[in-house]
Amino acid sequence: MVVLRRWRTRLEDGWAALPVIGRPRLAPAPRDRTATDVAVCSWLDACEQAVGYDAVISIESPHATEDNGRLRRFGAPGEPAHHVLCFHDIEDPHQPAPPRRRHVRDGLVFARRHAGRRLLIHCHAGVSRSTALAYAVLIDQHRAVGDEARMLERLLALRPQACPNRLVIRYADQLLGCAGRMIRAVDDHPTIQATRRRNFGPPAAV
Repeated sequence: MVVLRRWRTRLEDGWAALPVIGRPRLAPAPRDRTATDVAVCSWLDACEQAVGYDAVISIESPHATEDNGRLRRFGAPGEPAHHVLCFHDIEDPHQPAPPRRRHVRDGLVFARRHAGRRLLIHCHAGVSRSTALAYAVLIDQHRAVGDEARMLERLLALRPQACPNRLVIRYADQLLGCAGRMIRAVDDHPTIQATRRRNFGPPAAV
């Protein structure tokens, strides 16, 4: 059983105070493209399944090894296109190697590049970082800004144990112009909050 450890943020009510660096929004996805077929899994499952997809996004911790969290690199003819994002599963932007807005932007751009194909997104456990990015990809490619709650239900149908990383969600919300709706959908969803309490415990006191 994979044990996932997460630093708890002390900024639970302070998302708006964090600075926006660079362009605040990503240009909308083209309307003439078919949405990507998205799947989410853990690193262990990706080791067995990734080669069967058209494209793969690996979200890895900075010190991941091939024995623990690092997927082998693809590049040979007939293998999936492969993009690697490297950051810890933390929600405090002041901790070492947190998610950055550029990570989310890069993941969305890669997914757009492979629109209409089978995309696998994985992190170590397939619970937090990967599900947060998958949620953003679903909203982006289905042009579902304004329908964030329905896309969250779609994510949970794909990955019932999803507990999306809230810092990744915050950056995705900014990039897609969702005006806080992605964050609220995650924070208000009873299944996700039950998973959060079960996996990570209550938020740290401020």
